Amino acid sequence: MRSTSPVPVTVVTGFLGAGKTTLVNRWLADVPRGDVAVIVNEHGAIGIDGALLAARVRALVEIAGGCVCCSTQAELVRALEELASAPSPPKRILVETSGAASPAGVLRAVTGRAEVHLLDGVVTVVDATRVENLQEHDLAIEQVGYADVVVLSRADQCDSERLAHARDVVATHNGAALVATAASGELEDPDLATLEALLDRRRADFGAATPVASTSRHVYESVSLVLEGDVDGERFADFMESELARFAGRLFRTKGILAVDGVAERMVVQGVADLVDVTFGEVWGNTTRTSRLVVVGFGLDQAALARAFAACAAARAPLG
Repeated sequence: MRSTSPVPVTVVTGFLGAGKTTLVNRWLADVPRGDVAVIVNEHGAIGIDGALLAARVRALVEIAGGCVCCSTQAELVRALEELASAPSPPKRILVETSGAASPAGVLRAVTGRAEVHLLDGVVTVVDATRVENLQEHDLAIEQVGYADVVVLSRADQCDSERLAHARDVVATHNGAALVATAASGELEDPDLATLEALLDRRRADFGAATPVASTSRHVYESVSLVLEGDVDGERFADFMESELARFAGRLFRTKGILAVDGVAERMVVQGVADLVDVTFGEVWGNTTRTSRLVVVGFGLDQAALARAFAACAAARAPLG
């Protein structure tokens, strides 16, 4: 009988030739074959990447001949449904998109049936030796904009100055993403060697995000908002429903960890496009109560968002 818990789905995206399959193949080497199912999308009519992964996975679904973000999205929805609804579903589904795919349509497919499968992260692979692609291709910037984690591949071919530059370019377009480096698919930080470790660190470290000023010539941008202390719950709800709603249709991701006046637990905000989910996590305890929100999208008004977020501050002193 099928488990009632939704199956976690991780989306791995990145521009053409970034090294997605190499990274996924390395991750799969660390997990039992029966734990993970993989959906691979290739733009051409003949799939190649799937042949490299088939021996390591429980089930492999290849979708070729079009991008799952648009022309073959129905096939992706069907594949997700069949894998997650199986009598004995995998513990995780990895979706490796075509390098020509926009994450937007993929995420709509993944988030469409939260009771069956649940998005638990977006990993974007960026070739550190060709980080200029982000400046030349809007699609590459969009892929970074949706990321929870950015992996800079081919880091062994870069000196420290170039790696620092690559990190700066990524931060310009997504101030909320955890950035890791990899060589030949191997993550260089031993504490972040697995996909689970990356996603766990991203969730744990998100509160440490710092404001990033967007200097990109593109319209895609990341706006980081920080408020020392508590927000008023009603004021923040008004901010989400009025101020942020002004940018409906222009949002990639909304992510935040907030201290709410009168609430001991952290409030966690996770949004994909215009859909936002709010949950409550660990108690603040002795940790300094700080409210942080990152909005990634295009055509945003950073100054207006900063003013409106500052106005969410609680009137009275925060809890100790």
